[in-house]
Parts: sequence; C-alpha cells; structure tokens
Amino acid sequence: MLDHPAAANGLLAAAVCLADLADGAHINVLAALVPPVSTIMPTEEVLTRGKETRLRAQETARVASLKAIFDAWNATAGRPDGATGWFECEAVADALIAEWGRRADVIVVERPERNEHGMTSPALPAALFETDRPVLVVPPGLTTTFGRRVAIAWRDDPHATRAVLSALRYASRAASVHLLAGMRLGSPPPGIPEILGEHGVAADLEIIPIGNEPFGGILLARAHEVGADMLVMGAYAHSPWRERILGGVTRYLIAHADLPVLMRH
Repeated sequence: MLDHPAAANGLLAAAVCLADLADGAHINVLAALVPPVSTIMPTEEVLTRGKETRLRAQETARVASLKAIFDAWNATAGRPDGATGWFECEAVADALIAEWGRRADVIVVERPERNEHGMTSPALPAALFETDRPVLVVPPGLTTTFGRRVAIAWRDDPHATRAVLSALRYASRAASVHLLAGMRLGSPPPGIPEILGEHGVAADLEIIPIGNEPFGGILLARAHEVGADMLVMGAYAHSPWRERILGGVTRYLIAHADLPVLMRH
C-alpha cells in the first residue's frame, strides 16, 4: 500500500523483490483517498463545506502524485503485462488494508513514524492484526534488493513459528539463514525449529543473552553483525483485546529497523 510519495519508490522496489523471490507473483498497488470526515474529531471540529473541499483537494493531489510515481516505475520495471495493478478508492487506510490484505500473500507497507500517541498511520496495525497475513515493513530510503541473507528472531512460540512458515519461500533461496534466539540466564537453550530442516533450510543458531538492555536494539545490532538484509520475526501485542499496544521488541523494530522486516502475528 502506498501512502507517502517520498516512500513510494522504496515500497515498489520491495514489492518487486518479494515478487521475484516468489517466482513473479502479481502485485496489487493500493492507494486510499482518505474521506474528509475521518480526519477530524467530531467532538472538537465542524466539517464545513470549505474545509471538506480543501481536504478532498489535498487527498486528490497526494494520490495523483502516487499514481505518477507508480506509472513512471511501472514503465521501467520490466514486469509482464497484467502482473501489476493499480487500485485507488475513497477509504480509510486500515479498512482498505483489512479488506485487501486478507487475500494477499504478503502485505507491503512503509515503516510508520511514531509520536507520543503511537503510530501515525493505522495501516500497519491493521495489516498485522486484522488480516492474518505476513507483513513486510519497509524502512525509508530502501534502494537494494534483499532476501540473500536472512535473520530470524526466534523463540519457540506460535507467533515466531507462523513468521518462519511465512518466510520459508524466501529462506529456502537465501545464501545464509541466521536464527537469533534470546535466552535468559538459567533458561534451557532453544533449538533450531524442525520446520526449517523439513524444507531443506540450513540455519546457524546464535544465542543472544537477554539482560537489562532493550532487546530490540540488541537484536537489530546482531542482525547487522551477521550481514542480514532481511529480518523475520513474530509480532507481539501486550494485550489481546487492544491490538494497537505492541510488545517492546515489536515496537522497537517498527520504530528503528533500517532493513526490511517480515512480521506475522
């Protein structure tokens, strides 16, 4: 899904890279024209006719800019006819992601900004928690391909297992796969998941001691140390009934990861 024009080329490049790793999968490019009424607080503002006109003009210009970037990219991407589609409609981003994402192999979104209120875009939480699909979070300024050196943030639980299952088609083609497993003092060491061996994926297991420092930063640093160009991990929420409250490691990686991160809740 395209949102900000500055991030559009990176998202399109990431989508092509994933499609190539999946033997030329189809790419649907989405753009949401945000309805003016959804941008105001009904208890604090009045949507006047003039303000609605201005908001619609801003959204029309933003999506037109995205379409121009898409058209320029599509003309030089070298993809077969019909392998890429453009779709735009008036909708809030999370609703559009929830509707289309459930039918996608992978959802590709830009890494959102964060402020004191949380993520500035609802697209990523909707993709992670409302679609049951893997989500590739693309950092700003992505210019290189990825998938040759894959790092997997491993822990023996359903979220991490689902993330590994989602990444098998990419890991099986990687030159190297590194399992990065956190371990607290006194805990039994984790093992390599059998699902990797069953699919012919050889992986190096690296144990990372868990201490008092934020584990997300340690995990990202170790991913760089092993030369990873892609990180795979489960996405965790502190509360099952309030899905927008993300766990600490998930929150850190969303805010700071400078390589593509494939997540699965």
